[in-house]
Amino acid sequence: MKNRLPVVSIAIALCALASFVAAADEAPPIERARAAYEQRAEPGQAQAAWDLFKQAVAADAGSYAARWEAARACYYLGEYFKPGAADDDKMVLFQEGIDLAKQAIALEPKGVEGHFWLGVLYGVYGEAKGILKSLAMVPDIKAEMATCREIDPSVEGWGPDRVLGRMYYRLPFFKGGDNKKSLEHLEQSLKGAPTNALTRLYLAETCKSEGQKPRARQLLEEIAAMTPDPRWAAEHPQIKAEADKLLAKLK
Repeated sequence: MKNRLPVVSIAIALCALASFVAAADEAPPIERARAAYEQRAEPGQAQAAWDLFKQAVAADAGSYAARWEAARACYYLGEYFKPGAADDDKMVLFQEGIDLAKQAIALEPKGVEGHFWLGVLYGVYGEAKGILKSLAMVPDIKAEMATCREIDPSVEGWGPDRVLGRMYYRLPFFKGGDNKKSLEHLEQSLKGAPTNALTRLYLAETCKSEGQKPRARQLLEEIAAMTPDPRWAAEHPQIKAEADKLLAKLK
């Protein structure tokens, strides 16, 4: 009888595991999509999250959350998981995200997440297309970020100011580029969300462009030393790598 106890225990454990796996497979697509997105830095999970969010969208015509979260997953997939993809392929992907964000806004016109990710996806679509070829999108990006600042400026770690600050840095001066405006928006974003490494990286780049090298080095060294905020831990290694490259140039 004693020899049978371990076998029985193992059998019970296997049954419990099988039940857990079955329950996970039966969970609604949006729950499985969120679980995959939380693990997006792991191999295959970013693509799985994108695929599952699209299933969630198809399963619920009235789900605002499924659409804006799918748009967010689209951004991550293109910017962090497929950074080396061809620009044309990224434009196709980002256009899907733009369409989903627009659907989200149609469902909830005051939904800040929908407006935020629409503006962000306009921006990365424009970068894939080429800055000079996508200047017509700039008013739309500004409009979406203005709406976000009215509804909730703190969305995604004070994201609207981060987006505007980056936009003013990236634009040619003869098309509205303005490093002083970039600094103002990025400093505001950093003040609101001091644990966001991407804001620090963008601010460091603008500071470097303005000849403020000590401030740029300080920001980059802070990225190297900081403990990643759990909300953006998946993005942190790539941000830190970019920060290390820029810091090496400044030294």
